[in-house]
Amino acid sequence: MNQTVAAYPPANSANLDNNHSHSKIVQRIPRYAQVLELGCSTGAMSRLMKEQCEARIFGVEKDAQASWQAQRYCDYVFTEDLDDPHSLDALQFEKFDVITLVDVLEHLRYPQQLLESLKPFMMDESVILLSVPNVAHTSVRLELLTGDFRYEEAGILDDTHLKFFTLNSLKSLIERSGFVINEVDYTWHDLPDSVIARYLRQVGVEATPRALEYFHQPDAVAYQFIISISLPQQKLLAKSEYSDLFKEHQLKPMAASWQTWGHVFANLQQKEQVIYGLEMAMRDQQTELAWLKGQLQSKSDELARVYATRSWRLVRKMAQFVRGVPVQEGLTQS
Repeated sequence: MNQTVAAYPPANSANLDNNHSHSKIVQRIPRYAQVLELGCSTGAMSRLMKEQCEARIFGVEKDAQASWQAQRYCDYVFTEDLDDPHSLDALQFEKFDVITLVDVLEHLRYPQQLLESLKPFMMDESVILLSVPNVAHTSVRLELLTGDFRYEEAGILDDTHLKFFTLNSLKSLIERSGFVINEVDYTWHDLPDSVIARYLRQVGVEATPRALEYFHQPDAVAYQFIISISLPQQKLLAKSEYSDLFKEHQLKPMAASWQTWGHVFANLQQKEQVIYGLEMAMRDQQTELAWLKGQLQSKSDELARVYATRSWRLVRKMAQFVRGVPVQEGLTQS
């Protein structure tokens, strides 16, 4: 089990965009913070925290090869299995401003055990920043609607995931572990209406505007949840308040679809133009090749006619005589 396989590819400061869990996590880390990065993998996230926050980083990673690579960016790296209740014993006297769990909880057998074990490493103002893929994403909902559920090499249904979370089940896990939620954000990946409608037609459901809107709601387009939690220094949020956490991120169905897929359509159009140009060039080449084949056949036919003439036979006979080649009987006959 790899506890650090991310739902998104690793990012670096050169290609990071705001719709990426790493970007949203780094934005919430104060400058010069002391960070405990759980599941640091090869150090992609560590590098960002070094570059953008000048953080002091303690990394923990199960895979020995990955932890060795993470040493390039972490101040300290420990090779430990986070499902082991003693995995953090070496850090027992440390306190951290921020603890990160970037796409880690879903790879653990005992995520609640790990969360509870983090409390001794926190101060009153410390926060835990975590990202978790959303199993209630529109793509998964549609596949389940048609009776399909398949593990994949990466993404929400990564075949190394041991746990799956919706926003509600993640909220329950956090509360059971004794923390409060400060903020909920998410990265998003919307699907075009045409794709949603195709799935709905398979089960005999009409793709009405209301039905389409359901699959464009924030908890459906959310690909990963980005959540900030802390020790309970304030009241727990009421259930009705969680919808308010999404308000600033509300997406309009049609606008969201076009935002996500507009650049895809543009790329497809560009590729279609390139393919069309290549097809035209190929047709021109085929026309020229056909013309050349015709010319070759014409010359071959002309040579055949020449070879069949009496004059050509006489010329050939004279050439053979000059070279001293015996004249074949057939060529001496007129």
